[in-house]
Amino acid sequence: MQLDDQTIEQFERDGVVLLREALSPQMLDLAFGAWQWSTQNPGPLASGLVPGTTDAFQDLCNPDALSAYEPLVLSTPLASIAQQLWRGSPVWFLYEQVFHKRAGGCPRTPWHQDTSYWSINGAHLISFWISFEAIPQHLALEFVRGSHLGPLYNTSRFDPADPTLPIFEVPDGEPGHLPALPDIEADRGAHEIIGFASEPGDVIAFHTSMLHGGGATDAATPERRTLTLRFFGEQCFSALSPGPPAPFGREVGHLEPGAAFRHERFLQVIDI
Repeated sequence: MQLDDQTIEQFERDGVVLLREALSPQMLDLAFGAWQWSTQNPGPLASGLVPGTTDAFQDLCNPDALSAYEPLVLSTPLASIAQQLWRGSPVWFLYEQVFHKRAGGCPRTPWHQDTSYWSINGAHLISFWISFEAIPQHLALEFVRGSHLGPLYNTSRFDPADPTLPIFEVPDGEPGHLPALPDIEADRGAHEIIGFASEPGDVIAFHTSMLHGGGATDAATPERRTLTLRFFGEQCFSALSPGPPAPFGREVGHLEPGAAFRHERFLQVIDI
């Protein structure tokens, strides 16, 4: 899949682009097979999406998943798309994450940034969001346009009582302190919020520092099955983490903040 300059510029400016029909039906079947493997073989980080609720499941960064995901990663255009959006770079597969939201009004995912959970950062971090159901606009995953260029916040612990509560307890002035997450949902008009209706085969690509949330289900939604694949490139670095460096403890524990993020665990998909 060859991207035009407008798409690349949109990604750099907005932090997110919708890629129509990025996956063929055969590729989508391969992606769904990987999603099924994850749901049938939950790893150590499998959990409910929102603490205290049972209407959604997630799993991520399963240490046994690579054999199930390598054929998908190597046969789809996603790594090539990442390289184009970064205007050139080697590309490594970071990890998978699966979501299963069931029918009956599963609430929206709270606003958050993925990068804040990690001990890595940089320009070359990307998520590819793949839904196996058609998603209408009013139930779409939403993004704050351009937020990948702004501050990194102390991201949400997904507390249903207050989704802005921070994941890390680090006082102001201490190493690793991050500013408090704003209450975006309570003040939507103060932010430029965008989202995309999508069909199976479409892929949403976004920088992992984007503020994003949403993706609720309603009474008309039978279920919502989603796969996210994350990649990193040359401009990805170890970062000072305000908490335990999960899920990359052994991969970055020996690195000084600012050192290039590299480890043999991660499959290199494109070399240059």
